[in-house]
Amino acid sequence: MTREYPIIEVKTEERRQYVRVPAPKGILVGWKTAGRRKVSRVGTIGLGGLFACTATPPAAGSTIELAFDLTTGEIRARAEVRSSAPGRGMGIKFVQMRPEDRARLHHFLSQRLGPVAASDQVSSRAVSAVPPCKSLSREPANPLAFECEVKQLLEVAERGSYYQLLAVTPESPDDQIKQNFYTLAQKFHPDHHMEQPGLAGLLKQLMGVLTEAYKTLKDKQKRIAYDRRLAASGSFSLHRGKTATQYTIDECARRAGECLSAKNFVGSISWLRKCVVAAPDEAKYHAALARSLGTIIAYRHEAIEHFQKAIKLDPWNVDAYFQWAELYEEMQLPWRARPLYAKILEINPEQPKARDRLAHLNSKQSG
Repeated sequence: MTREYPIIEVKTEERRQYVRVPAPKGILVGWKTAGRRKVSRVGTIGLGGLFACTATPPAAGSTIELAFDLTTGEIRARAEVRSSAPGRGMGIKFVQMRPEDRARLHHFLSQRLGPVAASDQVSSRAVSAVPPCKSLSREPANPLAFECEVKQLLEVAERGSYYQLLAVTPESPDDQIKQNFYTLAQKFHPDHHMEQPGLAGLLKQLMGVLTEAYKTLKDKQKRIAYDRRLAASGSFSLHRGKTATQYTIDECARRAGECLSAKNFVGSISWLRKCVVAAPDEAKYHAALARSLGTIIAYRHEAIEHFQKAIKLDPWNVDAYFQWAELYEEMQLPWRARPLYAKILEINPEQPKARDRLAHLNSKQSG
């Protein structure tokens, strides 16, 4: 006898796309945003939102359209991405849904999990928490590297400032501060790493300082008081850019070099940030800052931004291309490293390191 499966219908501009889903394997949701269309597995669901498991989620703040099929009927909604965790998925908050769709969703939740699960309290947790998506939420590929990253951030918290910890400056908008905090919280919350009990203490400590940093910087009065304490200690100038006159740019670059020689990357990031703010059109400072940021896993996306700026300012900077490509290799993104090595060979066909790396990556791909 042929088994009937529920159908999820995802409308596109070109055609209607149907995906048949075996019900025992869970709920799938079709979603589209900014030209992207995809079907993902639902990790958790509530009346206020859901968590969709996807390796490449849209950025937080994105608006998306959803369609998913439940035993009580099809649900369609417009939603907002409230949290985005690459490699895991996205927390979604429903912002627009027809009353009949909401009634079907409420009926489904009440049937499966009881009336409490259909409450707004539980659904808000579904939006913010990372569910146990087995295909995506898993033990880090390199537990030692993850532990090192946690300790690096704790060192930033101890020796640096709240601005450094959240990878922002005093001029950063509130939305950026919030986004950076939630990105770090999604990655380092102890509940997401219960398979590593040995790190529970460090993760709890890190979440404590991350939360304190966010609460301080988002509150106007607390932030003013904190800035005054930084100014009194003489360290606030490291984050104010051109308003700080205590150090020349050459002095900042020299001190950054001293930190790099001692492998004190937290210190080099502080001084190089000042160089970049004081000389935003100097490619060498963006490239140097990118190299230091790349040593701390949590700051690698910012490192990529500074490599991009360095290349834009100096398109013939072979060293920046090479260091950027190496960073992509460390991030296990060889398909992004290849075009950078190829660009180096366009500039200098005799560059042996780029030729060897490109050949190595191409052989791994073909193999």
